[in-house]
Amino acid sequence: MTRNINDASLANLKHYEGKWKYGQTRTIRVPIALADRVLTIARQLDNGLSPDTSDSRDDKELPDAANLLNQLKAKRKKSKCDLADVEAILDMLGDF
Repeated sequence: MTRNINDASLANLKHYEGKWKYGQTRTIRVPIALADRVLTIARQLDNGLSPDTSDSRDDKELPDAANLLNQLKAKRKKSKCDLADVEAILDMLGDF
């Protein structure tokens, strides 16, 4: 099988230079919710920087349980959730 290749076209081709300093890349699967953050950390590492792994959630305080329960009941009149449920949820969120 013979290919018809134009030598002038070959001369115009440019070698692709990857953007990563560490060289070759591969495809990985990460949760969509974390993809942008993982890519940001990878770029920081590739540029020789110490990755910023701080979480923006660390700067925010969790809402008051009673206030949160009142907001929930205002939106969902027949909610069977009580204050103990909301406090348990906030405790679980605080562990992240």
